[in-house]
Amino acid sequence: MRRPSLGVDPVGPGQLEAGDLGRGVGHTPLEEHPGLAAWTGVERLTLKREDLNPTGSHKDRGAVEQIKACVESGQRVAVISSSGNAALAAATSGTRAGVTVVALLSPRTEPGRVVALRRAGARVLVTEKPINYGIRLARVCGWPDLRPSQSEEAVEGFRSLGEELAAELSAGAAIVGYASSGTTYQAIGEVLVERGARLALHPVQAGLVNGLSREFGRQGDGRRSLVGDLGVKVSPRAEAVSALVRGSGGQAWWVDDLAIAEAGEVLRRTGFDVATECWAALAGARLAAAEAGLGDVCLLLTGRAFPPAGDGATGPGTLAQPTAGWEETLALVEDLR
Repeated sequence: MRRPSLGVDPVGPGQLEAGDLGRGVGHTPLEEHPGLAAWTGVERLTLKREDLNPTGSHKDRGAVEQIKACVESGQRVAVISSSGNAALAAATSGTRAGVTVVALLSPRTEPGRVVALRRAGARVLVTEKPINYGIRLARVCGWPDLRPSQSEEAVEGFRSLGEELAAELSAGAAIVGYASSGTTYQAIGEVLVERGARLALHPVQAGLVNGLSREFGRQGDGRRSLVGDLGVKVSPRAEAVSALVRGSGGQAWWVDDLAIAEAGEVLRRTGFDVATECWAALAGARLAAAEAGLGDVCLLLTGRAFPPAGDGATGPGTLAQPTAGWEETLALVEDLR
């Protein structure tokens, strides 16, 4: 089975036309797993292997459409605030198409993610205010903001996942996966409505990322989680996504660190080297099975784990030395303006 590396493919910078960016993205396999089904407490569990996309996550689907839009509009620089997967997907597609992606990260980002982003060609900046400064850079510099929560191109890209699930899953199945802003679930939900597919949406959240789960009465404990708190905490898509989830017959869930860690250990023992978001998704599936009686579950494996790595950089805008403020952040990208 294919297992791409976390980095840029052999195609050189700017050598692909916009229409070629989707090469190798999507059409991921669906695998049934009785062992995980038994642990989760459901009759049937299938894995949608989004971790087998080129950069290891479903974010490749959205990034392809986002970078296509940049190329078609003549934009050669774009900005994104991300905890890793979305930025890596954008940087990889951007490098292939000749678009520089400025990625703003929190100092709490795993060093392995930073290394992967630099290898993918991103201009990485570490700051205590990644979302705020990302918005300001986009406005001041006139660069597209690639945050999926703000991008309609990302929604368009994620629709391909919805199309595959609608075609592959049996009526009555539940789709369970981790969600931050809910952009992926908006895209999937819209496709399901259009197709009349009877599949229930069950997004899972954790830690301080609870914008969807609290719409269903699950606030969480107010603590950071193993998944991290770098996702969108107040999503502009929350109302629309919640309506799609309810309309599908599903619910949004919140899981704690104990459940996440237990699910992670099960996935590791089963041979899946996936991101903590996937651990939370499996924990959510188990909770939903117990409380909502799910029987047929499709679990979205939405990202691979990043290998541990040291961050040797020590200058401004690195994990070792986050930017001192807005002016320093802006100065570090002045050559791109």
